[in-house]
Amino acid sequence: MESRGCAMSDVAEPMPIETSMASFIVWLARQRESLPVRAQCPSEVERFLRWQRAQREWDRDSRVDTYLSDRRARGASDGEIAVTSEAIERFQRYLLARD
Repeated sequence: MESRGCAMSDVAEPMPIETSMASFIVWLARQRESLPVRAQCPSEVERFLRWQRAQREWDRDSRVDTYLSDRRARGASDGEIAVTSEAIERFQRYLLARD
């Protein structure tokens, strides 16, 4: 599956993931995202960022496409992949807005 937006391979946050998530949650609320999105989106993004950090520690491919392929290989449905992809895209928009 192809990712859209900025290259998430360059996302590695210099700050702790928890700090990134806290400010992302505030940003989501300011975007007037629905409660289900605000509830699910941060957990999906946090899961991705933790996976990405581990991949980089092992000097492995840490791109979004690789993550989504890995999730699919582990049994995630098309619906779950879509939710994850949309969450990561929202995080990409947050990062662009933050800069």
